[in-house]
Amino acid sequence: MKNKELNLNKEYLNRNEAAEYMCLSLKGFQNLVKEWDITSGKVPGARIIFRKSDLKKLNEHFFNAADILIE
Repeated sequence: MKNKELNLNKEYLNRNEAAEYMCLSLKGFQNLVKEWDITSGKVPGARIIFRKSDLKKLNEHFFNAADILIE
């Protein structure tokens, strides 16, 4: 299987790109989407996309949380 290089320098990301952007496995990202009800859209070809700005806000929420513990 050939690994395709991901382009994260765009406004909308597919599931694989979004998981990479969030530094999660695909399964971990899918769980996060369900748990946090992350907004997504569906484009022709049945592809689900995520707005990068929404993911950035979620990242900022996690890193600015008062109860986060990094060791």
